[in-house]
Amino acid sequence: MKYLFDQIINRKHSDSIRWDKYGPEVIPLWVADMDFQSPECVVRALRQRIDHGVYGYTYASQSLKESIQAYIKRQYNWDIETSWIHFLPSLVTGLHLSVRMLTDVGDHVLIPGPAYHHFRDAVVGAGRDYSIYNLPLQEGRSTFSISQLESLVKPNTRLLMLCNPHNPGGTVFTKVELASLSQFAKQHQLIICSDEIHADLILDEGLQHIPIGSIGGVEERSFSLMSLNKTFNFPGLGLAWVICPNPQLSQQLLKDLHTLIPSPNLLSYVATQAAIEHGQAWHQVLIQYLRANRDCVNQRIQSISGLSMNHLQATYLAWIDASQLHWDNPFEQFLKAGVALSPGSQFGNAQFVRLNFGTQRALLEKALDRIEVACNS
Repeated sequence: MKYLFDQIINRKHSDSIRWDKYGPEVIPLWVADMDFQSPECVVRALRQRIDHGVYGYTYASQSLKESIQAYIKRQYNWDIETSWIHFLPSLVTGLHLSVRMLTDVGDHVLIPGPAYHHFRDAVVGAGRDYSIYNLPLQEGRSTFSISQLESLVKPNTRLLMLCNPHNPGGTVFTKVELASLSQFAKQHQLIICSDEIHADLILDEGLQHIPIGSIGGVEERSFSLMSLNKTFNFPGLGLAWVICPNPQLSQQLLKDLHTLIPSPNLLSYVATQAAIEHGQAWHQVLIQYLRANRDCVNQRIQSISGLSMNHLQATYLAWIDASQLHWDNPFEQFLKAGVALSPGSQFGNAQFVRLNFGTQRALLEKALDRIEVACNS
């Protein structure tokens, strides 16, 4: 079956956060959704559910839980119980709940940096003390420094937040790296909250995503936050899930669910199950397309004087270093040139920008042309 990832789809005036924020002449490669239609199996399943005509209160079926259980085994070789799966309206909800429900005022949290801004937002919004552990480069990829973590941990540290694969660095952490992090957390009696939303967007062949809970010795003190929203491009529908082997920990984490935190959208259950059961052929072609886009971005960025980027193992989000241009605000300069990127300040470094290459190749190349002109001028 042919999947038309090169087909331009007009998203303007569709109430798209990404496409409607800036002017019509700006190419928006910022917020993390893709410009590709979701697989036909998802569209078909949604149509069938909509045609039913009644949209009452809906729960996650045992069938969906069993589909996720089988998917986790197939994708990551991790044996889980369906009782470990708990649903949330979004992964961001899980990040904020982890801080508010699992720590108290006066507790300390370790968060990664540079990283997705909701890690910082979660601790700041909850009024928690926190420290940022940076991810130093080793052989072109970001990884942990246990010695740095040891220097940051405090007697009142309760929670360590992880982003795997990392956003915006694109690192897929190895089993050895995760085992060392798990040992550190166990030694200091820390809970690990792991954002794994990009687990199925690994671009390097031969790499394998490893969920934190599959690492021996830390499963009772950790949980994974997962979703297929990014992979199959239906983030507007919502739905994430927590995989938590420890029932006491999940009960504490989710005690505001169905009160302050609403249930997920009923259509999100339908989309997720359809993607799991019938979307793998589409997914394989998507990865090939994104891999070629990644290589295109890397080649162009490395050829532009003043810009650089490290090899991206996963995600469709390139983390670009513009510090050699000596601009006060690279984001503003590229916006003036007609390309909207995510400002690096959002992630913790204003001299970087993040570029979303989950778009059609022709549009991506046009944006890269504008970026090159901006840098050369």
